[in-house]
Amino acid sequence: MLKSPVLPRDLPLFSDDLDLLSGVLDDVCKDRGLERNTSAAETIGALLIQLYRQGVRDRSKLAALAKAYL
Repeated sequence: MLKSPVLPRDLPLFSDDLDLLSGVLDDVCKDRGLERNTSAAETIGALLIQLYRQGVRDRSKLAALAKAYL
């Protein structure tokens, strides 16, 4: 039996989750004129994953928070 709690950051991301996050990243990169293969896009992607694991699941909220980060 597990004695330590399972935290949201430890849960796997499934294909539906990744599809949503990838779409948001595409939108944010397009809006900011960034290529997906840049370090800035990678940073935004990591931020989106962190926000998603903290419970932000709404596409528009994720995009707004990522755009505010830039």
